[in-house]
Amino acid sequence: MSRFFNLWFLFLIFFFSHGLMVQAQSSVGISLHPATIEETMNLGQSKKFTITVNNLSDQDQSYYLYKRDIVGASDSGVPIFAEENIDRTEFGASLWVVFETVTIDIPAHGNTSFSFTITVPNDASTGTHFAGIFVSRQSQKLQQSGVAVGYDVANIISIRVAGEVEEKATIRHFSTDNYIYDTPEVTFNIKIENNGNTLLRPTGPLIINNMFGKQVGMVIFNSSLAGIFPGSTREFEVNWVKEDLGLGSYEAIISFSFGEDGYKQTISNSVTFLVLPMNIIIPVLSFLLMLLIVTYFIIKNYTDRELALHTAIIGNRRLVRSRHSGSWIALFSLAITFLIIIIFLVLLLVVFAKWL
Repeated sequence: MSRFFNLWFLFLIFFFSHGLMVQAQSSVGISLHPATIEETMNLGQSKKFTITVNNLSDQDQSYYLYKRDIVGASDSGVPIFAEENIDRTEFGASLWVVFETVTIDIPAHGNTSFSFTITVPNDASTGTHFAGIFVSRQSQKLQQSGVAVGYDVANIISIRVAGEVEEKATIRHFSTDNYIYDTPEVTFNIKIENNGNTLLRPTGPLIINNMFGKQVGMVIFNSSLAGIFPGSTREFEVNWVKEDLGLGSYEAIISFSFGEDGYKQTISNSVTFLVLPMNIIIPVLSFLLMLLIVTYFIIKNYTDRELALHTAIIGNRRLVRSRHSGSWIALFSLAITFLIIIIFLVLLLVVFAKWL
């Protein structure tokens, strides 16, 4: 396993998943515990924290510690780290962090811990503040800010400053990836904006009703409690699959809640889509078309022969007109037959769809 970690490095942070989980793998074989720190603190309060660093490589290593503000997040929720001493925001917390040491030495396959203190300023704004604690093999500045950082592994810090906070969210987008589906396998796209000053973890049911208002499905939106950074938006994708055959118009209603217990807020939105099983509809329509064509020629042929018998003693001119009349009679009969078939199919589909 250590050899695997020495071969390649991938630093991937799934920001704000439950507990702001951070998963990281490094070519230098570093792992941190805990990967995230979440705490509620008061103005002026100080608290000491400890992180354990594991050296997964086959060699003794020296590591360097540094810190960065988190200045935002991408639509997928990945944090964006600030360059040193720039891009400060009201949600940053790196200035609150004081290390007891900035270097640590760890033997091969060993571990050690380092401590740091977080002090919330008396004038800090209420809401959630964020920072990243980085462990690196090189003592150098970040070359760029973004969703990934060179050869470093980070612990994410989320400090919620106690006090009156603003919890507000808006659904910016709620849709399906298509409007018409052959089968009831639907992907919903949801984009939510956090207009408040604290981390939000919206969650709730996404209910699917058929054209008669009957509930035919439900999935839990954001069951992992992924969070949304203050002042940013995040995109979510929810999949719904109905095992039985689907048919007709459906309405999906999302109702998610967010906020502290006792102060929950709920937002709802809806979208409609169609399920038309073309593998069934096309053969049926093809059969009906063939049936109508055959019916037309049968009626026309029968009508022409009957009119010919009744007008055999009349002149040719009257006979031609009679045959034209037969064509119109055939078309009228065909239209009546087509209308009856359509009414029958509609009734059949309504009854069929009602039970889906």
